[in-house]
Amino acid sequence: MTNFTTPVGRFVSGSITKPQTTDAEGRPLVFKTGADTGKPRTSFFIAIAVPKAGEQHWNQTAWGADIWKTGHEAFPQGQADHPAFAWKVEDGDSTVPNKSGKKNCDREGYKGCWVLKFSSTFPSATYNANGSAKVEPESIKPGYFIQINGDVLGNGSMQQPGVYLNHKMIALAAYGEEIVYGPDATEAGFGASPLPAGAMSAPPAGFVPPAAPAPAMAPPPAPPAAQVPPPAPAFLQVPPPVAPARQMLPPANGATYEQMIAAGWTDTTLRQMGMMA
Repeated sequence: MTNFTTPVGRFVSGSITKPQTTDAEGRPLVFKTGADTGKPRTSFFIAIAVPKAGEQHWNQTAWGADIWKTGHEAFPQGQADHPAFAWKVEDGDSTVPNKSGKKNCDREGYKGCWVLKFSSTFPSATYNANGSAKVEPESIKPGYFIQINGDVLGNGSMQQPGVYLNHKMIALAAYGEEIVYGPDATEAGFGASPLPAGAMSAPPAGFVPPAAPAPAMAPPPAPPAAQVPPPAPAFLQVPPPVAPARQMLPPANGATYEQMIAAGWTDTTLRQMGMMA
């Protein structure tokens, strides 16, 4: 295992806060090795596009040399020299379609870069540009510029040899145009079907669009300070509510509340992601 930190690159795919539960083919993610083999797992996937600097191969960079060395040391029988070896680094200028028919060269932020694909069972702690203070994970959006500190190690598989890139810490280096994921409406086939009989391309004569809803009434102003009633006697005062119990749920993968808070999560984000009751 080797620890390394990437140069500044653009956050081009994945999510820092939303874990994946299925693979690219829609199959549930499971542990492939170890005591939990076959059990469901989640994965926080992040891809970062690091600009090329004239090198012909990514292994000619400082970070690439670490990955290349680890892969060959983990598989000394030559598996790392096979074209199918899973390096978790792709050429952003590649014109070869992937399983979904998409080319790296056509994807936003990929062109002119090496694309490193990190994953981890747990979310990473998130920091400002120099690591001196934590930031909220939700503040780092796809399209922004980041650095990732992580580990590279062999995946231990003789059937599908390769390496893992595991992210540990993420730093927000700079802002960029946000990348929004989701289906492209222009590629959905809208407008290609002929209109049925009776369909009109413009509203009929006399059509009146529905009126906008009336604005909500403003709340009444607060009474002047002089009219604020005095506090109730002690025997009538309601005791303060008891802090709610925090119960970690299965999507947290066994992490404790304290571990998740230390990694930069909040009560709100934990509940939104279904990790805490």
